[in-house]
Amino acid sequence: MPHPRIGRLAWLLASTALALLAPAPASPGARAQQPPATAAAEALDFAIAPQPLASALALFGRQAGWQFSAEASLLEGRASPGVTGRMSRAAALHRLLAGTGLAARGGESGVVMLQPLPAPPASSAETTLPEVSVAAATPRATDPVQGYLATLGASAMRGDTPLVETPQSLSVVPRDQMRDTASSSLSDALAYTPGVTSQSSTFSRAVDDFMIRGFNVADAYSGMMRDGLRLAPNVYAMAQEPYGLERIEVVRGAASVLYGQLAPGGLVNSLSKRPTEAPFSEVNLSAGSQGRAQVSGDTSGRLNEDGTLLYRLTGLWRDGQNWVDHVRDDRVYIAPAITWKPDAETALTLLASYQRTSTQFAPPMPYAVLSAGTMPRDRFIGEPGFDKFEVEAYSLGYTLERRLSDAVTWRSSARGFSSTGAWDYLTYGSLAANGRLSRGVSVRDEQSSSITLDNSLETRFATGPVQHTLLAGIDYFHALYSSHRYQGSATSLSIYDPVYGSTPVVNRSVDRGSRTTGEQYGAYLQDQARIDRLVLSLGLRYDEANRLTHVYRSGSDVKQNDSAVTSRAGAVYLFDSGFAPYVSFSQSFAQVIAVDANGNPLDPSHSTQYEAGLRYQPPGTELLFSSAVYELTQTNALTTDAAGNSLQYGKVRSRGLELEARGQFGPLGLVASYAYTDARIRKSALPEEVGQRVGLMPLNTAALWATYRMDRLGAQGLTLGGGLRYFGEDNIPGYSGDVPAYTLVNAMARYELGDLLPQLPGAALSLNVANLTGEKYFTCSGTSTGCRYGAPRSWLATLSYRW
Repeated sequence: MPHPRIGRLAWLLASTALALLAPAPASPGARAQQPPATAAAEALDFAIAPQPLASALALFGRQAGWQFSAEASLLEGRASPGVTGRMSRAAALHRLLAGTGLAARGGESGVVMLQPLPAPPASSAETTLPEVSVAAATPRATDPVQGYLATLGASAMRGDTPLVETPQSLSVVPRDQMRDTASSSLSDALAYTPGVTSQSSTFSRAVDDFMIRGFNVADAYSGMMRDGLRLAPNVYAMAQEPYGLERIEVVRGAASVLYGQLAPGGLVNSLSKRPTEAPFSEVNLSAGSQGRAQVSGDTSGRLNEDGTLLYRLTGLWRDGQNWVDHVRDDRVYIAPAITWKPDAETALTLLASYQRTSTQFAPPMPYAVLSAGTMPRDRFIGEPGFDKFEVEAYSLGYTLERRLSDAVTWRSSARGFSSTGAWDYLTYGSLAANGRLSRGVSVRDEQSSSITLDNSLETRFATGPVQHTLLAGIDYFHALYSSHRYQGSATSLSIYDPVYGSTPVVNRSVDRGSRTTGEQYGAYLQDQARIDRLVLSLGLRYDEANRLTHVYRSGSDVKQNDSAVTSRAGAVYLFDSGFAPYVSFSQSFAQVIAVDANGNPLDPSHSTQYEAGLRYQPPGTELLFSSAVYELTQTNALTTDAAGNSLQYGKVRSRGLELEARGQFGPLGLVASYAYTDARIRKSALPEEVGQRVGLMPLNTAALWATYRMDRLGAQGLTLGGGLRYFGEDNIPGYSGDVPAYTLVNAMARYELGDLLPQLPGAALSLNVANLTGEKYFTCSGTSTGCRYGAPRSWLATLSYRW
């Protein structure tokens, strides 16, 4: 008999093949169970508060099963009065569009078109529409966002769900925000997100590694996602390039019910740029501090006349130096994408990427050295001809969506990922009083690969007055991470008068690395039930997670076979006033990769979260205010005793308050956040750690970013912006010293050159300055020997042209 795991994999692959090969569904008319006029007249319950028209249409589409086609510019700046009560779809749509200046028309193809209303309709025929079905709703969570406010999320509920209907903290960072803040890393992009912290850019320029609500999120197992799928099984396998992203979504808190094993803090899901029907192209030329030179470009449109094939090509090339001596900051990124839409019911998108990063790793240093300012901030402690951090990564995948009927949608996605890395650097040893630094050697040759699949079926139906959106799915994740690690010796270095040129000696006879193969199989079920204004969410998941670790030095193998059941329950109430309070309960689990003193693998950790929140979207505005309080507890946490043995009775509890505001108010764009995070170690094998706060997670963090278009003040085409980020005093568990608080100031200016160059209406010139005041600061990863200096003042100027 075949191995049961092979059977599960075959089941997943077979379901994917069926999705791709299933016959096209019947036409809308053939599928309808009743005549179109009867379907349009069927009474349904609607509960849509006054809000921007784009988000109101998205809600209407979910409640009525109708979908729309409209130019994005028609929706900008328009607000809907909403609709509440039991009525026909046509009557509800008529009320939803009241006062917007738009009319709805149903064409022969069944597409509901939105267009300007030249005059009041002469009869009600304008809104007496047939039952319709199209391939994609307008808008979607994967669509570009104008400004800083996204009203739909793709990650928390695994589908296009309005943020106001989501019973869990969720922040969305759109492309416009990444552009305005000149983000060159995910850490830059998430700098204004509540509850999220990271190390200084010395580290984050090469690695995506975050703390969310006091827990580490760093790789595919702990919560780093791309397009809803797990990405790299190793934190050093690839730092994602923000220019290739349409948005970044952060789900905070326990969230295993739809994804399987995750860190308690939540997940970071990056959504790739996808082909668009509206053609466009852009080119950006940048120059900045430390000799940085960068070219990036993005183009999209149709590949054929009927629009069944769309393309997008995104690329970036960077050559630069870091502010630390002898450290490069080079990158190449290219991402082609193709969408095939053979009919109104099917959309298949192929996504590929290649990325190469060439830099040097920043070794951590002791707290005492950085706090005293002994080490010069730009000092390189390695050898220019030896140190390197070179990572090359490839990915290829697809997303498929197919409407099998008006009520049933099949979604399938998969991706293969491969990465190789050469990571050699000299480590920080001991520093003598005369400034002589002893150095160690670390050489790592690494390889990572993964295959991820997810298949789900979404079904909409009613049971009496309750409207259901039922999501059932299965997923699979296979990962390999191999790391060969060697040590050696090097000569000492004077930190005040460094002389480079020595050759480190590497001992390759002892391999201190390992090879880990992991698999996860999961099945999940989620129901979003709407009863008038009340939206209930219930979710349940079962997982099997297996890992085999082979230790090269000893030749031993460690096997871990675990399973878990996780759940989530939440409730949101939608008031006409725009307020949406919610409560939720959620769980997560994650395997603990360690063995006890006897060589036995440890059990998974488990986490439980209770959260209550309130969102407020003022009617008729493009603003969203969010707040949340929570308690998040992790049990079976890994703890280490004084002898270095791994034990498993650790407990970490995080309690906090998070506030966020974002959106547009006329010419003002705004992102503001505050987080109070009390994440403490409640149980540990080391008594001095009990009661201590988790490292790299201060009690208080706050951030503000704002831009203002100066047209109303007479400066046509000029936009000014700036940001403040406050990082409170940080604790190092079990250590007497604290990391000092610091505040960073950023600034930007952008000028649209159309007035000066009428022949180039899409040209713009921008300038960004980071750490404007030259704040001197450092961050520590949670230990007294894991500290790094922060980046000094830097600038970046960009000339852009879009057509």
